[in-house]
Amino acid sequence: MKNWRKRVLPFLLCTVVLCAGMALPLFPASAPVGADGEPADSGGVAALDLSAYGAEGGYGVNAGSAILIDAASGSVLFAQNADLQRGMASTTKIMTALVVLETLKPETVVTVTPEMTGAEGSSLYLQVGEHLTVEQLLYGLLLESGNDAAEALAIACDGSVEAFAERMNAKAKSLGLTHTHFANPHGLSAAGHYTTARELALLTREALQDPLFREMVSTYRMKIPYQDQPGARSLTNHNPILTKYDGLIGVKTGWTTADGKCFVTAAERNGLTLIAVTLGDTNISATHTSLLDRGFDRFEAVPLRVGDGLFLPLVGGKQPFLALSDGGVEWTACLPKGETADAKVETPAFVYAGVRQGDAVGRVAFTWNGQTLGTVPLCADEDAPVRRLSFWEKLFGAEE
Repeated sequence: MKNWRKRVLPFLLCTVVLCAGMALPLFPASAPVGADGEPADSGGVAALDLSAYGAEGGYGVNAGSAILIDAASGSVLFAQNADLQRGMASTTKIMTALVVLETLKPETVVTVTPEMTGAEGSSLYLQVGEHLTVEQLLYGLLLESGNDAAEALAIACDGSVEAFAERMNAKAKSLGLTHTHFANPHGLSAAGHYTTARELALLTREALQDPLFREMVSTYRMKIPYQDQPGARSLTNHNPILTKYDGLIGVKTGWTTADGKCFVTAAERNGLTLIAVTLGDTNISATHTSLLDRGFDRFEAVPLRVGDGLFLPLVGGKQPFLALSDGGVEWTACLPKGETADAKVETPAFVYAGVRQGDAVGRVAFTWNGQTLGTVPLCADEDAPVRRLSFWEKLFGAEE
């Protein structure tokens, strides 16, 4: 009887402890918690204000408004009157293209109607009755900056320019652009048509996620039909530094008498992608070359990686430890050159068996200069099934 008590009572005690332990939080109590009670996670690298770093010597900017951001995180590297509302001229067409790409398939054929012709300013000289695909019209919109292409695409999407402008504003709202409003799809100056340098940069960041948009704004020349004759209409990108600046991706120029010269560029070097915006500029080529050069000279992409060799004690499993990894996350942070991020591993003291490969069982929090960059989940590298014991093994202990 005494022997029975020695075996059963410890078993019952361990069972109570293990059951109580199952209710313990997976992450340490010090870890931040979101509104849903789960550990807070940035979901990506946080945007930082880095405009005070490396600013010695200036950026050579004389525009009314300007900004330089890191495309990956949205971190601001330079800003000058970046929140001042101004007209944006034909850089409007970045939003036009983004909305069209979300609404119509590129191969959709558009038949030109009288309402689609006769727009003021730059033009493709569309002819009533000719047929062009949405993709061909988008090339005309982004390379030749055709205002008639903008109206043709707007009407093809929503039946009228006015209805399409409403769709553009709905998209701006969904992106959190609270100081941007569109009155038309081409950018001719109009009441209620404005943005800020900051929000135009964020809009461009979104548009560059679309591979076709990225391909089009990086194209220098393209031929599309004229009156249904293949290759009869030649388009040339208006971007003055597209073929001159190393690593340039695009994006769009604009000009009206009221708005002045407007320009948006994006360039990539050594894993770092920068977006520059100027509104009301005088020399867009020199300004953007200076902005991008100084950005690449002063900042770099710093990988946020966890590395290998992380293990947690495993309770109740077939093996004593569980290997962890970052699940293949490949994040980088834009930081001043020579700087590195600090990493803090946050895991429980141990983990119970029953974990599946890919389950998040911890995380690594990255910080720089006291500012949070983001958190990367630590995931199980393999399944860790529970080691099942028979009733007699539980009661009397497993045989040696």
